[in-house]
Amino acid sequence: MGAALVIVMVLVLAMAVMAGAFAYAMKVETRLAANTRSNPELEWLGRSGVEIAKWVLEQQRRIPGEGAYDSLNQFWANGIGNPDAYEDPFAGVDLTHIPIGQGSISIQITDTDRRLNLNTVPEPVLELALQTLGVGAGEASSIVGAVADWRDRDDIENIRGGAEKTYYLGLSPPYSAKDGPFDDISELLLVRGVTPELFWGNSSQTEHTLRRLQRLDSRDETDSAEGMGLAEIFTAVSSGRININTAPGPVLRVLTGGDSGLAAQILQRRAGADGIDGSLDDQPFRSPAELLAVGLNAGNLFSTQSTTFEVQVEAKLGGSSQRYMGVIRRGAGRDSTIMLFHPK
Repeated sequence: MGAALVIVMVLVLAMAVMAGAFAYAMKVETRLAANTRSNPELEWLGRSGVEIAKWVLEQQRRIPGEGAYDSLNQFWANGIGNPDAYEDPFAGVDLTHIPIGQGSISIQITDTDRRLNLNTVPEPVLELALQTLGVGAGEASSIVGAVADWRDRDDIENIRGGAEKTYYLGLSPPYSAKDGPFDDISELLLVRGVTPELFWGNSSQTEHTLRRLQRLDSRDETDSAEGMGLAEIFTAVSSGRININTAPGPVLRVLTGGDSGLAAQILQRRAGADGIDGSLDDQPFRSPAELLAVGLNAGNLFSTQSTTFEVQVEAKLGGSSQRYMGVIRRGAGRDSTIMLFHPK
């Protein structure tokens, strides 16, 4: 009798374990099915965010008096906007929370014309940029050679001591130098001499992404190169001309030949009396000719407008979320083009 009771209890316990495992499996399957259903909807939310960003950029340049420049105090850049605008197209619009159907999105727009284009930057300027980040002269020269080797069209090693097939094929896993233009700034991590610390600065990739999704005080973003990495100074997609109204301090110092005083003067002029970009008293440059007032000849290097914008979208639907990135090229007319869209 006792043995039979033990057998029954063992069977009951086994059935309970099986039932629990089955319930857990069903819960996982249900969650996977829900995620599968939500993925296409999240993607369309992400695409909607990029379309909204296109609308914002088009409306921004139609505001009277603001069509000739883009600056950090404008709505697209999370600035304070123009409180004196006769008709504010952005009244009631909050880019940090836009409900769409059963979900919502948040948008962060950043112009890429604030950064140096890695595909077109001259080698001396690239070397100066590396030194601005604290890289020694010898190491900077070597990295410049490696970057030149990566983006050129041949497999001949750069005279600075770059790197081509022999070096990269000797790595584990091996790969070849691209011998073509950078498609994304993250390709720098594949280039000889570029470490994650140099690329990301003092922050991790996650911290860098979070900073890009948040509006930063201009003193943290523009005034100091300390802690910055290559990812915050360079871009792979831009017009090649630097927007004087949005460029961070280290970029300005590089483009003024290392003149930190002149770079500071430009920052002070555009930020106004409070010294903070994006506030009410900003004095953005409205044309490149105004740079003469601070002793800088713009030439073909600087602009007061941006043509290429990166859009970070965070889409939420139920308990699921996904980040997406798009790149918009704004044309001279009304039409803007989405050049790139992918999940982050």
